[in-house]
Amino acid sequence: MTYRYYLLGNTIPVRVACHETGLKMGAEVPSKEEKALIQDATYLCRLEHSFEVDEITEDQFVARCRTIYGRHSAR
Repeated sequence: MTYRYYLLGNTIPVRVACHETGLKMGAEVPSKEEKALIQDATYLCRLEHSFEVDEITEDQFVARCRTIYGRHSAR
């Protein structure tokens, strides 16, 4: 399994789990309350239908998560 990273609407970092064939299998977003990534498959649909989606690097994803968590680790 590999991951791809996206920024939705310039605010929400999304980590997408991909099968080795490239099939998107699940999505995780940071939860400010839990200070951890939570699974939310609805983001797969949101990524596919939004015109405000940018692919980002893992480092950019981690930095965005840390901002949301208040500087706690995103991994």
